[in-house]
Amino acid sequence: MHTVSLCDIVTVSRTDKSGIDISCSDPLIPCNEQNIAYKCAAAFFEKAGISDGGVSIEIIKKIPSEAGMGGGSADGAAVLSGMNRLFNTGFSEEELISIGAKLGADIPFCLKGGCGYCTGIGEIIEPLPRISGTVLIGKGTAGISTAEAFGKIDSLGSGIGIKGIKEKFSCVRSLDAIADCCRNIFDDVTSLEEVVDIKRIMSENGAAADSMTGSGSAVFGLFDSEELAEKAFGILKNKGYFSALCSLV
Repeated sequence: MHTVSLCDIVTVSRTDKSGIDISCSDPLIPCNEQNIAYKCAAAFFEKAGISDGGVSIEIIKKIPSEAGMGGGSADGAAVLSGMNRLFNTGFSEEELISIGAKLGADIPFCLKGGCGYCTGIGEIIEPLPRISGTVLIGKGTAGISTAEAFGKIDSLGSGIGIKGIKEKFSCVRSLDAIADCCRNIFDDVTSLEEVVDIKRIMSENGAAADSMTGSGSAVFGLFDSEELAEKAFGILKNKGYFSALCSLV
């Protein structure tokens, strides 16, 4: 996993009244106990032993939902980090990870960031060399249910992993070699026409790699030329797809 510059804006504020209040710019995102940011705030209060605390969480969405980009997990990680500062609890990164790992597999990585090889339920993160290049994100109107995607993967049985990917990635330096490591088994169980079209556009316009992110349906393209990435970005925009140019951070 690798962090990119595309991000939601999360504002966490203490309030005079107890409880958790959430607002979101996307009307389709639940602003109640179902929201992972809410769950993280509640778990934080429990861990800190704060029974009468109050917090207001405002989320401005920039990361598309049902995209496999960990947007909800990133919001939850931001809430944990922000509340740790607001309430002066002094929890370590590992303590925050232990809270987040129970609520979402991607939260530990979102707290740590960088480039990492994630195993276990997401809480075991081994740092990998960070890479350079321009990333283009594209997504159509259709989303993919994470539960449904994992169900399809489970139906394939064992032996579907990518062997030796950590060792291979640790040794490469060129973008072409890194691109050879960019394989997503969720591509094998996805047949959305929009995903196929977005990958085609990226590939035909110079992407060294193009693959879905996570369980989809967003696609990332890795480019060594910002000009080529901008050209593909324009084509995706003109076709009505969500698109965003990002840096690797």
